[in-house]
Amino acid sequence: MRASESPTLPTVLAVDGDLVDVEVTRLAERLWPHLLTAPPETLVDLAQATTLDAAGLDLLVAAHTYAAHRHISLHLINTAPRVHRVLRTAAVSVVPACNRRTEVNPATRHGAAMVMA
Repeated sequence: MRASESPTLPTVLAVDGDLVDVEVTRLAERLWPHLLTAPPETLVDLAQATTLDAAGLDLLVAAHTYAAHRHISLHLINTAPRVHRVLRTAAVSVVPACNRRTEVNPATRHGAAMVMA
């Protein structure tokens, strides 16, 4: 479900498990319509994802490419070490913006709009 958004607050799209199979579809169904609105900042919280498959990687690479082209701030946060390595290997340039699991916890982030993917 989509929460109301403030123009100054980032929207957080949280993945509910490993980014494989149906979870990739769920994230894509939330992420693409959101990015098409040209939001000022979007965070994809991967805290629950300990792995991702080729479709998940393709989705994140395509979303990053689209966001960069449209000058949209897209950050992947709370990446597990294994997911971080895969993204870095795929040369997803948002990887340096990824945070360690303890740095950003969307559940405790005050004021951020939250969307579960």
